[in-house]
Amino acid sequence: MAVLNSLLARTVISYLLVFTVPLLLPVAFFKLVGLGGLRELVTYEARDTPLHRLDPRLKVLYPIAMGILSILLTWSFMLIVFGLSLLPWFWLRPSRQRVRVLMVLVIGPALGGFWDQGMYYLPPPPVHFLYHFPWTISWMGSPGITTYGMIFGLEQTARVLVVVSTSMLILVTTDVGDFTWAFERFGAPPAVGFALTAAMRFLPEMISRTTLVLRAVELRGYDLSRPRWFQVGRWIDYCRRVVRCVVLVTVPLLVGTLRGTTTMAMVADARGFGASRKRGSLRVHKLTPVDISGYAVLVILVGGAFVLNHLHIGARYYG
Repeated sequence: MAVLNSLLARTVISYLLVFTVPLLLPVAFFKLVGLGGLRELVTYEARDTPLHRLDPRLKVLYPIAMGILSILLTWSFMLIVFGLSLLPWFWLRPSRQRVRVLMVLVIGPALGGFWDQGMYYLPPPPVHFLYHFPWTISWMGSPGITTYGMIFGLEQTARVLVVVSTSMLILVTTDVGDFTWAFERFGAPPAVGFALTAAMRFLPEMISRTTLVLRAVELRGYDLSRPRWFQVGRWIDYCRRVVRCVVLVTVPLLVGTLRGTTTMAMVADARGFGASRKRGSLRVHKLTPVDISGYAVLVILVGGAFVLNHLHIGARYYG
């Protein structure tokens, strides 16, 4: 115990606590998910489920409504809201690969916010430290890890995860063209819908191109194999090779993106985009009783949140 309480031991433990979690999160992400898994999560999955058949306008309003709930309500009510945001995933029944990617994307930011706020969010005194940092790490601006800070970080992260979970659900169950149709029905100009379509297609295509270029670089003899964790001397050379690879990958990606943008512009001109202010649509979604029930549920949830906020029941306090 005397050794652990020494200044040197406390300094080493403090540096490990500060830097271990932020460094392990990206490593765990690429190890468990990778670029291919991220592409699978943000790509539309064509299936015949009740969620896929819902009105696109309802699915666009769903993350907005859940975001309003996460802003207005306290942490106690946020547990209910977070549970409600998870129910549609059980209805969708995604694949195990998609569930694993979603769990990593949910747990990763949760751990990051939980850890960061635990170190930097200080409550009014008296402060209860789980671990008090020595003066040798004072340049980080954190006196230690507090229980209240960790709880506060978990609360704030949960609010963000509600919006992330609902947004990911909409990306998986809604075709890009349906998003454009929904925004046009909301009165947005056609150019806004086209820009939204291009933006939503950009991320999956960029991930595919990055994966393809990395594989091409490796097939042409560039060594990107990672050394073992105990091979400390080889990690410097590995980092140097990765930095050089960034330059090798950036140029083909930039050229491929410019070519894809040019092709998209030519396709839009060939199909007469912008020739008429009023545009037609191949698929027109009609309201069903399920859609009407969904709209009613969103109105009840948002209206109930405003009523509770006005009555100071479950309302967040600021200041």
